[in-house]
Parts: sequence; C-alpha cells; structure tokens
Amino acid sequence: MRAPEPIPGGKLPPDIKALHGGLSSAAAEFLDFAERVPEAFARHSFAPSEASPLFPYQLHAWPLFIDATAVVAMREMATKLCRLIKCAPRRLLGDAGSAAAWYGLSQERASEALDCLARTDDARGAISRGDFIHDGTALKCLEFNLTAGVGGWETAFLVQQVMSQPAMHRFATEQGLRIRQPHTLRVFFANIVDCVRRDTEWEGECNIAILFPPSGLPGPALAEQACRLFTSQLMEILRPEGARGEVFMTTYGAVKSAEGHRLTTQGKRLHAVVEYEARDRLLMAGPEFIENARAATSARSISLFNGPAQDVLDDKRNLALLSERVTSSALSAEEQALVRTHVPWSRRVERAHVERGGERVFLPELLSSRREELVLKAGRDFGGASVLLGESTPAPAWDEAARKALDEGGWVVQERVRSAPFHYLGPDGGVLPHSVIWGLFVLGETYGGHSLRLCPIGKGTGVVNVSQGAMFAALIDLE
Repeated sequence: MRAPEPIPGGKLPPDIKALHGGLSSAAAEFLDFAERVPEAFARHSFAPSEASPLFPYQLHAWPLFIDATAVVAMREMATKLCRLIKCAPRRLLGDAGSAAAWYGLSQERASEALDCLARTDDARGAISRGDFIHDGTALKCLEFNLTAGVGGWETAFLVQQVMSQPAMHRFATEQGLRIRQPHTLRVFFANIVDCVRRDTEWEGECNIAILFPPSGLPGPALAEQACRLFTSQLMEILRPEGARGEVFMTTYGAVKSAEGHRLTTQGKRLHAVVEYEARDRLLMAGPEFIENARAATSARSISLFNGPAQDVLDDKRNLALLSERVTSSALSAEEQALVRTHVPWSRRVERAHVERGGERVFLPELLSSRREELVLKAGRDFGGASVLLGESTPAPAWDEAARKALDEGGWVVQERVRSAPFHYLGPDGGVLPHSVIWGLFVLGETYGGHSLRLCPIGKGTGVVNVSQGAMFAALIDLE
C-alpha cells in the first residue's frame, strides 16, 4: 500500500477535522490549534523510558481527546464483549471434549480450564486488554488478550508526560479542558483485592506476587522501583480499612508451598498470584508450581490471575467462535448485535466450507482468491509476530503461509479492518494519516482505561505493534 504524502505544517481538510470531532470537540480544535501554533510541531516523540523508567516504549507527543459520551459507549462495549468472551467456552462449546478440539488442547488441560471457569464465575476477575480498530463507524475487535502480560497499563504516565509539554499546557488552558486522570493501575489492584475477598478467607492482608520465568524477570533496580510503585497503589486501597499488603515481582521458582496449602515468597504468605508470562503455563511455571497452585486454589488460600482458564481465554479463536456462532440460541439478541457490530468476520483456518457475506465458500479457495481482504494470525501468538495482512504480503508468501496454517492448525483468518485515518504528526514534521489500535482494559468486570498504538499508514507491514515500530499515544478522557 502506498504511503500518503504528508501535509506540511497542518492545513487539514474538513473531513479529517470532522473525524476527530466525532470523538470530542477538543480533538478537532486541537488540529486547528496545531495549524496556528508552531510549537505544537516542536516535538515528535519521547524516547523510551523518558516518561518513566517503567515505560520502555516510544511515546508520541500528540494526544487524542475523547469526551465523556464516547468513553461511556466504549466502556460499555468493552466490558460486555469481554464478559461474553469469558462465557463463550462453556456456553458455546459446553464440555471439555469440544473445548479440547476447538483450542487444540489435551483433554486434561481443557477440562482443568473449564473447571476453573466454572469455579470463578467464568473468570470474573481475569485481567485483559482488547485491541480494536475504529473503522469510522464503530470499534472492531481484532483480539482480546486475556492475560496478565499486556502492555500499555501506564496510562497515567502517558497523560502526565504528554500534557506537561508547553504547547499542550497552552492548548488545555485556552480550551479550559478538564482532564479526567486515568487510574488503570489502581483498578488493576482493586480488582485483585476484590477477588481475594471472594476467593479466600479474608484476613485483613493482601500480598501479591507477580511471577515471571527467570529470563523474563526485570533487573533488580527496575523490579524494586516497580514494586514500590505497585505497593503504594495497593496500599491506597487497603489503608482506609486498616488492612496491609505488599507486591512482589519474582519468579515461579521463588514461590513455595507452606502448611495449609498456602503459597509464600520471601517468607511472606501470598494471597494472590499474577502469572505475568503464562501463555504456556506448563513451560513457564513448571509442574511443581502448577500442582502447588492447584492445591492452594482448592484450599481457598489463593487467587490466581489468570490461572488455568488462560488456556482457553487467551486465544484468538474465541473471536472465531463468536463470529461463527453469532446466530446461536445460546446468545441473546443483544449479544448477537454486539458481535455483529464489533467482531469482524473471523474463522479458524481449516479445510472446510464457511459462510461469508451470505455465500458458502471453501476456505482454502477464499484464502487464495481474496487475499487483500484478509488477515492471517496464529491463535496463541502475541506481539504481532505471526500476523500477516494479505494486502501487504506478496501472493507467493501469503499462499505459503496459508498452506502452513492449514497444515498446522490453530490459526485464524479475519476480515481486514481498515483504520479511519486519524491524523498525527509524522517523523519528518508533516501531518500524516495513521493506523490506530485502541487498547481498552477490562480488569475483572471493571473498565480500566485506554491507550493507543499508532503507525503511519503505508509504513512497514501494516501491523501496528511496538515490536514493529509503532508508538504509544495518550487517549485523553475529558470531563
């Protein structure tokens, strides 16, 4: 796809201002402000870690402003879709045998995952972030990452750093903006405390371990700094009632089993465990931890995030499940409308006939003949590594990838969703249309805030991921 030419120094057309204005009047007014205030072009981005040592990504200097009405709609949609995805394995598949076949799991792992869902009100406390594209009419869900190891939770850092720029401060003052400060991290810990109260015998204490494999654990200085920040956020929740708690970042191997099937680390009893990197729990955590965690949950001495349920929850095939079975009587009329509006056409990649646009087609033939309309992605991959956009992938490479997906199983094909052309400052000083990914956090049953990832349209493979050059940007909530 050919990259658009930048617009030097602004002078944006009315349709672009109208697109931004659909989010808030301030979003359109900021473009007017940028056209007349050269200082708005003085800084393109912040270097990694400049906003905070805990934020290792490049941050764009321009925010996007969104009003309360748009936020309410976004919050309701994200929480309802997340709840539906968490219910889907049991409601639409029903038993462990069907779940094992759908997700490519062993019967034992599928059974444990569904048992965990049944025990936790369909993962009521699960940690997640949905990734969406706004196509100009609605937000469309590309994937819902139901795993603790999601990036972008540093929403408060993003807003504070971006709005501290002189030009942004001037704009906010001129417009009389009242910015609603995000509290993603606080909601994260509030959800954990609520789950500990529900899952265990509450003792007025909540110690939380965030677990990594040895190779993934942050360095000692960074881990100590993060733990201080996390513990301060946790104590804001616990202190008013006289409770106590602490947050540890450590490895799976540092968690021990004590009397009464309690888990401990550094001599402290743990009440919650966040499995930060657990897309393959057996490999990451090891059989000893998994057995100890299973015994602890049975004894009601620990809350696990996201635990065994992650084997079925953190899989892109869940969108294919909703898309394929959107007419199922197991879904209410409201749920069917939710899926039709916000989930693009998605199917598992297999040698079978599928329905698309009212037509019954053989999926391998569809992959070959409609490449530019489609996206391929592995069901359990992350970080955008396996995502292929048909439009930007040469036909021979696409056909080879499709053959691999058909042979391996576990892949998903999705209808390509094009981002509405939200305009941002480009790396060379002009204003460019960008592809934008909206990251919406749902922490338990609570909306946890939002951030953006963006990349100029036509740059690279078209996959908007920080590992492939995308930047974060602040999506700022106005009162």
